[in-house]
Amino acid sequence: MSNTYIEPRINRDFSGILTALVDFLKAESKSLFSVFITYNFILIILLFLTNYIVDAGISSIVAISTGNLDGYLLENAQQNNAVTLIGTLATYVLTALIYILNSSLAGSYMKLYEGQGGTPEKKLVFKRALGKMLGSFVILFLGAICVIPVAIVGVIMIFIPILGLFAFAGLIITYFTWIGLSVFCYAYTDEISMTDAMGRGWQLLFFKFWKAFFTSFVALVVLYILSILFQILPAMLIGFYSMNSNLDNIELQNDFFIEALSFLFYGLNSISGILVTFISMFIFGFIYLNLHESKYNVYLKTRVERLDELSV
Repeated sequence: MSNTYIEPRINRDFSGILTALVDFLKAESKSLFSVFITYNFILIILLFLTNYIVDAGISSIVAISTGNLDGYLLENAQQNNAVTLIGTLATYVLTALIYILNSSLAGSYMKLYEGQGGTPEKKLVFKRALGKMLGSFVILFLGAICVIPVAIVGVIMIFIPILGLFAFAGLIITYFTWIGLSVFCYAYTDEISMTDAMGRGWQLLFFKFWKAFFTSFVALVVLYILSILFQILPAMLIGFYSMNSNLDNIELQNDFFIEALSFLFYGLNSISGILVTFISMFIFGFIYLNLHESKYNVYLKTRVERLDELSV
């Protein structure tokens, strides 16, 4: 077993889960990044391109609304709208693929990491993840159906003054935590059906609800804040340059500096967006393994049995 191995199955409290998660991410940072960039590289490029396509279409719509258009843009406005629609649909498809791939990678990584007592080979991680992707898609599809009643209840909650907003936020966090636990459960567990994984995710979520809820909330909020900070510099530069420039909208669109910053912004946005999905699945993984150990004490029983064998 590696000296840097962090046991994810120990029953920890709220702060203990977060500490173990951070220690795990630090210890496995090189291996995790290698897995992430190797198997997400094509998706990063595709997401970057679709974001650019969507942006090009939206820029034309903004130009129409401001009246800063030349004849070419006026003639091609309808075409730009169609491109925007296609790019938006492509983004949704890519988002689903990103979630399916990275949830499968995270579950497989944790399973092999636990089984080997240390860093697994990325090829073995991907090989195991391939066998889990179809089931992860089914869970994501069922989750998309389940979001309909969640959305209806959420809309009703919004009309309740003040408390409704907090209740709505709590409902959304609960829903995504359940889906995250379910997908990780399926990707991590060797022999389990998709529906059983969703049922187990539900049971563990409400076994110790507040621990699962607040751990998920705090870890994901910190993760998304770091992601925003990662992207904020090029966005601020674009905004500052645009506000202090004497160029109009059309000239800004053709400005080399703006183009370079836009390229950087969308590149960082694509990388950080997928990386957040990848890391968030390890967050759900540590929550899942902690709740599972709290409920079933599988790891503790195994340790006791080993101690009994050694004492004989």
